[in-house]
Amino acid sequence: MPLVDNLTQLAASVTKFAATASMTLVPAVPEHALGPEVCLGPETVDLPGFLALAHKLGGGVLYLRAAPFDPADDEHEVDEPPAHLAKCKGQIGQISVAFAANGLVHYWEHRTAWYAEWQHTAQQQSPRIDFLHLGQAPERLSPEERARLAAELTDTLLANPEFRAARGGARQRVAQLAIPPGTDQPDSWEAIRNACNRAEELGTLQYGQLADRLDELAVELLASPEYQQTSSASARKRIAERFLISRADGLSGPTYVREELYARAQQLAKASKTGKGSGGLF
Repeated sequence: MPLVDNLTQLAASVTKFAATASMTLVPAVPEHALGPEVCLGPETVDLPGFLALAHKLGGGVLYLRAAPFDPADDEHEVDEPPAHLAKCKGQIGQISVAFAANGLVHYWEHRTAWYAEWQHTAQQQSPRIDFLHLGQAPERLSPEERARLAAELTDTLLANPEFRAARGGARQRVAQLAIPPGTDQPDSWEAIRNACNRAEELGTLQYGQLADRLDELAVELLASPEYQQTSSASARKRIAERFLISRADGLSGPTYVREELYARAQQLAKASKTGKGSGGLF
């Protein structure tokens, strides 16, 4: 999905949408990491899709932060700003849109390439101030070292059983909690994005293989004591989901596979009951 660097247009579209949808627009966004949250971006859903979700779930309130960039008054301080970045004064470098629903704050965020560079420059300079204060030499990470650290974080997340088994926004929340404290935000974002994408790819591959074995798996699921001792459809579907995760290398996958497995297990249960009469197990 292509990313848009003219964030002024995106911010204007949010304002127009709020007016059209009769939603109250608040010119600020809630702070991150103060409670359960779902973080999305253009790689996951486009802005119109997020706004449609906000209209459906957001309780009539929409939050927007898209302030013009001022090199002298930005939250990320840079000594002697590069000229090509200083020229971006007055442009919008980052946009954050949010709404609250069901106890979660949902964020949609995007930043331009030049503002990402600005943040990266500020983060490279920030250790220098601390080290000078301590009388120590600054530590600078090369692009190769940053790439290596991001790759290590990605691998760490992919090895986390809770992360592998989660899906959608829950997977992102697990990832945020698993990132070590003190990790630079851009590195965290990159690792979470890469890990989520990779887990999605691996899950799709695993569940594609399981989909070819659903009749066999339905027999196995139906014979499990946990499934037999449960009667409600919702509980049985949760059992079916855990059953699939255990056979997909710990990964969650497309919901339709679980639904189809549950349906086939139910068909087998009915056939078994018909064949055995009232004395059947199911």
